[in-house]
Amino acid sequence: MQHPVDEKPSPLTDLKVLDLAGPIGVYCTKLLADLGADVIRIEPPTGDPMRDIAPLHEGQPDRENSLYWWHFNTSKRGVTLDLEQPEGQELFKRLIKWADIAVESFVPGYMASLGIGFENLAELNPGLILTSVTPFGQHGPYSEFKGPDIGGQAMSGVMQQVGFDGRAPYTIATESAYWSAAIFAANATMLAVTSRDFTGVGQQIDVSMQRAMSLGAGNAIPTYDVLGEVLHRGDMFERGRGQVRAVLPCKDGYIFFIAAAPGTSMEAVHDLMADYGFGDKFDLRWLDAAFVREDPVERQRFENFAVEFFSHYTRRELMDMAFNREKQVFAVPTDTPEDVANSPQLIDRGFFVDVDHPGIDDPIRYLGPPFRLPESPWRLTRRAPELGQHNEEVYHDMLGIGQNDLARLTSKGVI
Repeated sequence: MQHPVDEKPSPLTDLKVLDLAGPIGVYCTKLLADLGADVIRIEPPTGDPMRDIAPLHEGQPDRENSLYWWHFNTSKRGVTLDLEQPEGQELFKRLIKWADIAVESFVPGYMASLGIGFENLAELNPGLILTSVTPFGQHGPYSEFKGPDIGGQAMSGVMQQVGFDGRAPYTIATESAYWSAAIFAANATMLAVTSRDFTGVGQQIDVSMQRAMSLGAGNAIPTYDVLGEVLHRGDMFERGRGQVRAVLPCKDGYIFFIAAAPGTSMEAVHDLMADYGFGDKFDLRWLDAAFVREDPVERQRFENFAVEFFSHYTRRELMDMAFNREKQVFAVPTDTPEDVANSPQLIDRGFFVDVDHPGIDDPIRYLGPPFRLPESPWRLTRRAPELGQHNEEVYHDMLGIGQNDLARLTSKGVI
């Protein structure tokens, strides 16, 4: 891939990727594509179900308007292909000979049943890396179970740690299990590429969403394994290594507050509140965090006091008050999506990227990368592909299929 002389090449420009992943693995291929890999998104001729996931641009029910599809398929080319038709399988095998990597999230055994399992594909391309991202992995008693993101949260032990005792566990609002699996899949894929550079041999990577997400349960699983103790969903004073912490209401929303943790103390909390006229209401016995944590009555008294103090100030005022002092107090705003979209910190770091879309007057703003690579930059090179947008470019220009055959394959629903 050629780059203008004033642009540094992205780090993965030499990699060629076939993308068959569903929501559980699609962020893996987005990362590879935005880092320069030539990723071809393969979807059925009827369109990928992800095209139907809301929200939709301006609420219009069109399969080209899914913001979900747009976000997860940037920088990719897109073709249609029916893998269940014999001619579709033959076309896929030709693409496999071109590819370095393929990423999929089918039920284990499905590709093998079509004659395009890893063993079949490795005969065609011994250096192929096949990254399989599934809810429970390629083997085990649950391997054939289909599972949404919330299943990964529930069966990883993470959900059991979210919330408060006496209430049902909470789910994390975002698709955190999908994201965890996809990020680990991208990491593992690049490790396999490095291995192949030394050995010349590819491999199948087996990524389990449950396994990946279980790492997010923190010390809950090791605590049970080593001590036989099940960590429970504690209240604001009992969670987290002897800390006093909570999400408390303030003048314009909520503030996340921690005291008696590394880098802060109940003494710092007292000094902050005393500076703003609340020192006489602070019970000096609260300087001992254990006294607050271990006495339910004192816990409730301190919470009521903190809520009264925070209610006088906005989130940003509290953040400035807490951090701009010698003894800092950890108090950060619980930001809304609107707050994040207008964050001066993220804007200053160039986190947002404008992308032109055909038929839309104004550019669409996308999220950028979570990191910066100054010498080998991430760049969003194109919007997500429309249905079958690159069929001719891939099948005719790259594979050499004639126009008459393309028309026949289209009419038969193969592409």
